[in-house]
Amino acid sequence: MDKRKALATGCAALAVAAVVTAGAVKWVETEGAGGKEAGTGNVSYEARALGSKTFEEEAFRDPDVKYRPLRILHESVHSGVIKKLKDLGYGGLVTNVEYKPFSMYLQAPDYWRMLKQNVSYAIDTLGLRVWLYDELGWPSGAAGGLVLKERPDLEAQGLAVVTEETKGGGEIEIVHPQGHGCVVSAVAYRGTESTFEPDSLVDLTASLDEGGSLKWKPADDESWVVFYFVQKPFYEGTHAAFNWFEQRRYPNLLEEETAAKFVEVTHEQYRREVGEYFGSGIEAFFTDEPSLLGTYFTDEPPVKPVTKDEPDPDFPLLLTLNWGNRLAEQFRERRGYDLLPNLPLLVTGDGEKALRTRWDYYRTLSETLGDSYFGTLEKFGDDYGVASSGHLLLEENLYHQAVFEGDLIQLYRRMHIPGIDMLTSYPEQAKDWGVTVAKLASSAASLYGRERVMSEISSAFDAEDGGLRGRLGAAAVQYAYGVDTFNSYYRHETMSDEDNRAFTDFLGRIGYMLDGGASDAKLAVYYPIESVWARTLPPMTLHAKDFAREAVALSDNFKQVSLKLVERQADFDYIDSTALLESKTDKSGWIVPGGKRYEALLIPSIDVLDTEAMDRLEEIADAGTTLIVQGDGPSVAETGADSGKLVERFRRLLQRDNVRRANGADEAAEAAGRAFAPAIELSSAEPSIVARTQRFADSSAFLFVNTSRESRPFQALMAATGQRVRLWNPETGEIRELSHETEGSRISAELTMEGWQAVVVTVEP
Repeated sequence: MDKRKALATGCAALAVAAVVTAGAVKWVETEGAGGKEAGTGNVSYEARALGSKTFEEEAFRDPDVKYRPLRILHESVHSGVIKKLKDLGYGGLVTNVEYKPFSMYLQAPDYWRMLKQNVSYAIDTLGLRVWLYDELGWPSGAAGGLVLKERPDLEAQGLAVVTEETKGGGEIEIVHPQGHGCVVSAVAYRGTESTFEPDSLVDLTASLDEGGSLKWKPADDESWVVFYFVQKPFYEGTHAAFNWFEQRRYPNLLEEETAAKFVEVTHEQYRREVGEYFGSGIEAFFTDEPSLLGTYFTDEPPVKPVTKDEPDPDFPLLLTLNWGNRLAEQFRERRGYDLLPNLPLLVTGDGEKALRTRWDYYRTLSETLGDSYFGTLEKFGDDYGVASSGHLLLEENLYHQAVFEGDLIQLYRRMHIPGIDMLTSYPEQAKDWGVTVAKLASSAASLYGRERVMSEISSAFDAEDGGLRGRLGAAAVQYAYGVDTFNSYYRHETMSDEDNRAFTDFLGRIGYMLDGGASDAKLAVYYPIESVWARTLPPMTLHAKDFAREAVALSDNFKQVSLKLVERQADFDYIDSTALLESKTDKSGWIVPGGKRYEALLIPSIDVLDTEAMDRLEEIADAGTTLIVQGDGPSVAETGADSGKLVERFRRLLQRDNVRRANGADEAAEAAGRAFAPAIELSSAEPSIVARTQRFADSSAFLFVNTSRESRPFQALMAATGQRVRLWNPETGEIRELSHETEGSRISAELTMEGWQAVVVTVEP
């Protein structure tokens, strides 16, 4: 018997030991780190005290280096390039030890000396800021292949599933797929894939041959379905093979040893070479698109990647779940019951038990990823005074988040500077993508005391670049969504010096105007990721058509509700179930982590809800906060809870005077708008105008961005009091007194905004 055959049959024997005990599984509620946790201990309920701000005209026209964008440069960096960036108005650079040749990544002493010289020159001589990029291209976590070179056992794992049905006693045969490993489970049930009888389970271990192939014939003539789960290296067809940089096998971020090895060969070397600048010039490490790989990519990247590990063209691409060497054990530790007997429920079924199992599975993936990868980077930063930042993969849609990452708010919580990417130079596209991506990151920052939010910007996803005006508008939209730090892939060398300076001045000017304040959001919007988890079935590709229809519908509805709020200029923050549980009420109302007090909570369509979250919703309603509920509410409670009682409690909640019902996205946004006095009201409906209100102790700044190509005239009514009202144009540096009227505690002014334009209005004492 060869090694692979032994591995396949040995794994199956161990797995089925759990399968055959299915009847004894206890559905229990767990507590502590793996169950209904009360938080990670870094929650504050003290709102950050706002300071006074004097808006200085010269500081606006020529903003400080700390507000200016950084240029991302990976190769051929030297003092001449760095000096040019300084002259063009950049605040510094995101860089790394030289890449080429790839085979010497992190291993060439001369390149480390070059990096030290560049860092010293940028910081000590020019006063610039530096971030360190943590990978040979992307996705991060591989250290250019060094992690798997030393620990091949840490390669990313998938759990492929083959299902076969038979009628009339026909034989089922499943050949062990080429390149796959352990057979984790092989079981049969009476019925079909979508309507099988759980109590009819038959263990098929004895029907596996030495190579892991299966032959089985049922003893009766009824319909039967077989589920065959087999572990595999997760590489062919994934982002690891379809990214734009290099095809190379990827480590499993669910394993604690992966991040430990990654930090050992990457971050620790940077610490030895340039650690004296950590927190003193070097601000952060940038991690780029780490993920659980999730599903298959089908579209060839526009840039052909270098090939380090040749994908096997004959490797079968089967329906696959994320997996890990210890995932079954981690699931039991966190959820309190065995996953293996319930594997079929991850790929089929819409009953309560199926929804709960998938909820628990994806929650476990998210928690484990947060602890193992992002928690390790966070700890390194805490230990050595340098921030962790970067961004994840495909953050725009909740259905993608389910299979690639998990709960983004809780993952952003583990980053000192939560980050995103925005690969468009079109403001209208930035409005659409950013309403989930940027808003989730800035909401996490607000909830957990993170003072900055980063965006990696470029026009990589545009068929044609939107030009300088488009780039400025797209960045301004992100400022409106809470981003305040920009790392740019726009090629400075293909822009004129004038355009570079216009670009860096523009970003710096808005950054200066908003710095030190806090958003005036009075509305929280619930992030229904658990409902998406519960409805997620493993997709064959990343295209929406291959995801479960219900998961896509929940995701799309969430985005539409959010966009309708944005189009009404209603500011809001997202809150997930963990933050909801960590919130509290007192005699003055509802207070969330980070110290904000919201006047209303909007709950978009949801299918599932934790009973402790239900407790908190009742407390929030008792405290006088308005709830806006879209749809009928949840139908399923967490594992171990009584769904019927939960549904009844939610029904009673809907009958309260301060709870509003809504159906579609428009109705939900309209109901939310009536629940509190908005900081900005426009004289007419202007869905293309994205706005943000930034409060200071004695003044206010209002950012308006026109995402349309057409001019938009309107009257703006702004909630603020003051004697002086000024209009600041970040594109030209022009500042002028703005004609206005005072209406009680509001300022009314006429504005005309050109296409893709952004302006700031200040109201000062």
